[in-house]
Amino acid sequence: MQEPEPEFEYGDKPLRLNLALIIAVYFLIAIGLQPLIDFLLVPDPEAADPYRVMALAEEKKKLTGYVYSLWRMLPILFFLWYGWRIIASLRVPPARTRSPFTVRVIKGKSARMFGMLLILVALLLLYRELLVLTKLTG
Repeated sequence: MQEPEPEFEYGDKPLRLNLALIIAVYFLIAIGLQPLIDFLLVPDPEAADPYRVMALAEEKKKLTGYVYSLWRMLPILFFLWYGWRIIASLRVPPARTRSPFTVRVIKGKSARMFGMLLILVALLLLYRELLVLTKLTG
């Protein structure tokens, strides 16, 4: 019995360039978040009280933790959604989507298992980020 020829979905070059641009912008914004927080929480130059400066530093630490934790959740939520799409269509890559890279099409039970694995990893990472957020608030 001969196996069927593997099916491939070829990559889309404009989508690949857009993906690279989105990733670059994501990291540039991530790099710029800390200076933005420092700019917004500037200590009063006339109030040189060390306790106020220490309280402001603690506030910056908490705000930075919140912002970066929420920022890290964006790609995790994307992978959660993508895993859901894989399970719904029983196909990798999901139906009616373009792929930035050439990939072999996986269908059926294997695709469902891959989607479940993707969702499981995304949920574990989301749980970790929620733990970080609760540690900051507590």
